Amino acid sequence: MVSVIMPAYNSQRTIEAAINSILNQTYTDLEVIVVNDCSTDATEEVVKTITLKDPRVKYFCNEKNSGVSYTRNFAISKAQGEWIAFLDSDDLWRANKLEVQLKIAEEQKADILYSSHSMIDINGNKCCDDFIVDENTDYNKMLVRNEIGCLTAVVRTDVMRKYTFSGQYAHEDYALWMSILKDGHKAAGSKEVLADYRVYQGSRSSNKLRAAKNRWIIYRKHLKLSLFSSIYYLIKYTIKALKKYS
Repeated sequence: MVSVIMPAYNSQRTIEAAINSILNQTYTDLEVIVVNDCSTDATEEVVKTITLKDPRVKYFCNEKNSGVSYTRNFAISKAQGEWIAFLDSDDLWRANKLEVQLKIAEEQKADILYSSHSMIDINGNKCCDDFIVDENTDYNKMLVRNEIGCLTAVVRTDVMRKYTFSGQYAHEDYALWMSILKDGHKAAGSKEVLADYRVYQGSRSSNKLRAAKNRWIIYRKHLKLSLFSSIYYLIKYTIKALKKYS
């Protein structure tokens, strides 16, 4: 089984499509764990309606608004699958995503999987070139270019349970992938575009200066790189990021 983790906050506009993109996978042995982070819109009603139609969808709600890191960690604690995958409530999967990635996992004996993805706007329209990944990455390569988009990540549960998302960092997923890779776990990717990432005006992904600042914080505080190494990798990261969103 694959356990799909979905944090949700005020997602009434997009969450039904996001969940359906999971339920419509060609690989069907899965569960969807939705955790509502105290939304003030109709997110809860939308999800509960879906749970009545498909028992693979499990719904939980935080007692108070706690942020995406806490919410993902809580959802992981409820997971029953051998693999844990991630999809935010405004993003989408292509129908063959899990099937393609689990085949790669079997072939390469990888612990963490990822893939290429497209970038779309709020209306679902493509807004820039697809982000095409390398088929292999490791800790050193990821210092320069984050190949593992959270919406494409699939991690072995026994590996995932050794780590937690930290609310200390804005790019909490990148910090976690780096911890996993630093410990020697193998990552394998698919060049095929298997997911659609929604980019909003003013979002973390669209604010390049803020993204660079957040990367710097992870270099210095989480990875504890030297000042020289941090500057070196930040320059290389910035060049790659500008190409990504050009």
